[in-house]
Amino acid sequence: MRSIFRNFAVALATLMLTACATLAPPQPREFRLSQAQLQDLVGKRFEMARTYLGFLDVKLATPVVTLQPESNRVLTALDVSIDAPLIGKPWKGAAAISGRLRFDQAAATIMLDEPRAEKFTVEGVPAVYADRVNKIGGWLSEQVLKGFPIYTLKPEDLRFDNVSYSPSEFKVKPGELTITLVPKATQ
Repeated sequence: MRSIFRNFAVALATLMLTACATLAPPQPREFRLSQAQLQDLVGKRFEMARTYLGFLDVKLATPVVTLQPESNRVLTALDVSIDAPLIGKPWKGAAAISGRLRFDQAAATIMLDEPRAEKFTVEGVPAVYADRVNKIGGWLSEQVLKGFPIYTLKPEDLRFDNVSYSPSEFKVKPGELTITLVPKATQ
């Protein structure tokens, strides 16, 4: 009789511990993208060309992604080409645009937000126009990159053990981007 009671007590204790473990709230998780992965993602879908004012063709190409942990931003260096019928041959130059990251819930996509022109220079521009062209070019680059989609999270990235997660924080670290995912019920 004692052994039956002991076995019953052990089984009951095990069942209670298992039940308590399943009642524990889900914990935040982390999703990581390395700098090389970010470079690959941005490089695969990036070559932007826009026409402004009906005659000014601006092309941004060959992005190089750098992580900036000290400011929690991602910097993208780009080759720039500006062409217009009045300038003869295209002006070539370089731009560096940094941005923060945000999550677009509807598209499940990490987007570039708050773009800021860190550098914009174009060679061959007459000196009298250089400052204006560089300012306008920097502003145009910011506009082109605002809301640029970096990565679309897959459903399996946002679901674990039947719990749905959503990004809550983006942390730029040396060599990687860490995204904290929190259970949707705790937001």
